[in-house]
Amino acid sequence: MARRGRRPFAFRFSRGRLSQVIMPRLSRPKFLAILIGAASASMALALDRSAAADEAVATVGGASGPDPEQGIPIAGWMFYPNFFAGAVFNDNIYATPIDRKSAWGVRLRPAVQGSLDNGLHSTALLLSADAQIYPGSGALAGYASPTNVTASAGARHLWKPFPDLTVQVTGSYTRQNGLFGSSFGLFSSAVIPNASTISSQQQYANQFNGSISVQKSFGHWFLGGATGINYIFYDSRPWDSSSTGNQNRGQAGTSYVASLRGGYWVTPSIYAFAEPGAVINRYRISTSDSNGYRVIGGLGSDPNGLLRGEIFGGYSQQITVATGAAISSPTFGARLIYRPTPYLTLTTSVDQSIGSGAPGNFFGLQIGSGAGSKTWQARAQAEYALSPYWSASLRGGYGESRWLNDGWWNGGGFNLNWTAGAHLNYDFWRNLSLTFDYQFTRAMGYGGSNAWPLLNPFAPNGYAQNLVTAGLTYRY
Repeated sequence: MARRGRRPFAFRFSRGRLSQVIMPRLSRPKFLAILIGAASASMALALDRSAAADEAVATVGGASGPDPEQGIPIAGWMFYPNFFAGAVFNDNIYATPIDRKSAWGVRLRPAVQGSLDNGLHSTALLLSADAQIYPGSGALAGYASPTNVTASAGARHLWKPFPDLTVQVTGSYTRQNGLFGSSFGLFSSAVIPNASTISSQQQYANQFNGSISVQKSFGHWFLGGATGINYIFYDSRPWDSSSTGNQNRGQAGTSYVASLRGGYWVTPSIYAFAEPGAVINRYRISTSDSNGYRVIGGLGSDPNGLLRGEIFGGYSQQITVATGAAISSPTFGARLIYRPTPYLTLTTSVDQSIGSGAPGNFFGLQIGSGAGSKTWQARAQAEYALSPYWSASLRGGYGESRWLNDGWWNGGGFNLNWTAGAHLNYDFWRNLSLTFDYQFTRAMGYGGSNAWPLLNPFAPNGYAQNLVTAGLTYRY
């Protein structure tokens, strides 16, 4: 069996046969409204993006996909399973600001990708889970359980009845811990949620996404449309009656998005585009309901080039249904992948957007001013193949939410998360690899719903956490 360089597994489908299924290397961008990680009110992340931009987002959080020369053929499908098992050390298993408790645990991560392609139709599937088990560590009031599971499941179907017409349908489910999750860059499926999940405490979010998109090419021009739905809800913490717990549960809701995109190939490798879109947000607590729009324009590159992805800028607005209060802001972002050599891959994703309207929170009571939030996120990763046997990566991310149009009870509060990590992989025998990973996470909250403003309006809370993982990865 031929040797293969192993790198962290991710929902990227970026090589060989799988790239033919998900991201065909065509001369025009495919209008992929897949709603990757779009949480309940994020227009900047929920609206569609080109194939190159989608690949850039998917790459942040993981490296190359499976070797196309390996796999299990079943009834025309090709499946690529792998499994990680190892030990994990967590120096703050409950993510508490004080009285930190550390523990050793077991980490298990099964995953499988599947693809089917007959030319006219192509389908790709992903199933993965990441379990951290800390024996003897029970529930703690007000905090997420340390023994928990994150997971991803997704399906994409591409129909191409004519060379210049593409239709795509997607569906996915993702369960993730906070903005970056404990496996960002290691086993992550690269979900990028919006401001509603940037919290100063660990918070497990469950997201369901579905979308359909169509694109037609007219020579150098292209035009497309997309629509989708996103539902998100949050786990309740054990015996949690705190104001933060109430607010997080109140954020559960549904978003409906729609967008149009038109563009022109300025050169054989660069295109310009414009994209207006709208979103309707409906939540369990109706005072959070809002409607909004976003208009952006930008440049993108041919997915066959060394530099792939998009940069964009524009304007967005959210209007709270209950009060009519409006918040507006410029929006901008970039999703890029740069691969100057076969051994080095650099990826980045940056996004600023307006979050949903949200009720004020005073001593655990939901009192609605229609406050909204502005959030921006940045992620970057560098991956390098040191030799046929060794590969390494470095990663980092930052996310921040600030509340807008707040009353005095929120005090202009904000939350922020940032993370940094490193990964090392050694292929020592056939399909087996030694896998090592380290990740540091810091979450902070000031004012707003994270501290009682009458007592101390700028008192911070949050947590810091170090996570070390080591074990074996098996790939079929």
